Amino acid sequence: MNEIMSREAQGLRVGAVEVDSQQLSEIKGKIFMAREFPRSISASITRIMQECDNIKLAENAIYEYKRGDAVVRGASIRLAEAIARNWGNFVCGVTELEQRDGESVVKAYAWDLETNTCDDKIFTVKHERKTKKGSYKLTDPRDIYEMVANNGARRKRACIFAVLPSYIVEQAMEACEKTLKESVMKEPIEQVREKILQSFTEFVPENTSQVLGDKVGKEFDSINANDIVKLRHLYSAIKDGFVKVNDAFPANDMPIADFIDEEDAKALDRINQNIPETEAAENDADKG
Repeated sequence: MNEIMSREAQGLRVGAVEVDSQQLSEIKGKIFMAREFPRSISASITRIMQECDNIKLAENAIYEYKRGDAVVRGASIRLAEAIARNWGNFVCGVTELEQRDGESVVKAYAWDLETNTCDDKIFTVKHERKTKKGSYKLTDPRDIYEMVANNGARRKRACIFAVLPSYIVEQAMEACEKTLKESVMKEPIEQVREKILQSFTEFVPENTSQVLGDKVGKEFDSINANDIVKLRHLYSAIKDGFVKVNDAFPANDMPIADFIDEEDAKALDRINQNIPETEAAENDADKG
């Protein structure tokens, strides 16, 4: 910690960003407060578990999809942010360093102020969107902001999980899974099916019920609570950009909405290779 502060005090570049005197004062202030008021790990875990009781978080907390014969499963961007928010003495974020020649240079970072453990990623986001019909440049500031924010959020997630203790993430995932299952069981199954059907129309606008039924290997009207939970995790995987729609439904010949371009998919794959993932065989013993 003293080493970092001394480097900054000498006016050196920290994480490829020049730190001015005001920023340095803020950083020193945060470090001082972290020393004076260290986190209570038990209190932090309690806050995290309480937030995991929220159904809105639980619905988007876990991603899951098949890669070959294995199942890739992990915590989503939303859960990463929730854990970081409640862990205490922890800062993370995304900063646009500069815009130049139709692209942005961006930094994602996470820093535990108590342990002085930090991780950051600097990357470039081109101001263009790729579709099956070709690519086009983005000129609207709002479109550019959303493109940068989406790419930054994925890298921020990687930084957060590089710093946080893995057991905290595992406990949060278990708590969210329990919340989601209990929520599904409370509602009539017909109502739950309709909700998941409406969610996936964003990605599969035609014959959605047939596509989802084929995905779980049964008629859509026979989908049970366990199937709904798995589909919800798949939805999160697509929404967060961990898997492309065409890869999630490889046997589907129906029109499918574009969601993530090939370049983004390759970048995400490189990031995910550095993040611990839980791979387990799919459980086919659901009785319904």
